[in-house]
Amino acid sequence: MEPSKTNAHINPAFVPDLNSRNAETLLHLLKGSLGTGILAMPNAFHHSGYVLGFVGTIVIGIICTYSIHLLIKAEYELCKRSKTPSLTYPATAQAALAEGPRVMKKISPYAPYVINAFLLTYQLGTCCVYIVFIAENVKSVVDAYDTELHLEIYMLIILLPLILLNYIKNLKYLAPFSTAANFITLVSFGFILYYIIRDGPTFEEREPVGEVKYWPLFFGTVLFALEAIGVIMPLENEMKTPKAFGGNIGVLNIAMSVIVTLYVGMGLLGYLAYGDKAKGSITLNIGDDEV
Repeated sequence: MEPSKTNAHINPAFVPDLNSRNAETLLHLLKGSLGTGILAMPNAFHHSGYVLGFVGTIVIGIICTYSIHLLIKAEYELCKRSKTPSLTYPATAQAALAEGPRVMKKISPYAPYVINAFLLTYQLGTCCVYIVFIAENVKSVVDAYDTELHLEIYMLIILLPLILLNYIKNLKYLAPFSTAANFITLVSFGFILYYIIRDGPTFEEREPVGEVKYWPLFFGTVLFALEAIGVIMPLENEMKTPKAFGGNIGVLNIAMSVIVTLYVGMGLLGYLAYGDKAKGSITLNIGDDEV
């Protein structure tokens, strides 16, 4: 029998020392997709309108999920053909091109370099956004109670914890951090939703469909918020049962269902509460006169 992702135990050399359980993988996937992008969803709904935003976010979520399923299925098939237990994202692209027409075969050796360059650029940009977001929020809180410091100082303060976290290379050891982060994230969303509901969501003076010229801003924001392609393959490859990642009630579908529901809820309620005044981050619409 050919070794593949369904019987990777045939060749132990390819099996990680510690594999993530399904629940841990779910937590990592939620953490990889739930980020600052969700705080921009009310602004995205302002550009699209609440009807188009509601439907459009769900459709984009379905397309993203379907695309990931296609990627995973392609990896399974290529693993069987190449007789390897698992493939990374760049390796999957290289193997797929190598199986294609002659023109594609010629460029297949360069595919990993191109994909890694795009992934590096994407992840670097995302991390920069996170660092600035964290520093600005910490600064806004501390400045209200203490002497004001430059934003760069807060970036230096969080630099050491970030460096130490990057030394944790095994996803199993990162699971407790992902669990804590998901808990804090959900509690934070609870606080934000409290203020949104308190300020009174209403359909009055809210557009069901926004102007066409603003639709690209909506689609760009939602794609930025939902997309986490860089973490998909590493998570799936480290599972004890990779087949549990896909499927109708697999880890991917469960995670994406939760993520899309949260994004739609935050975007819809935030837009109904603040309308065209919804800012790039919903936290900026919340007053700073309370603890």
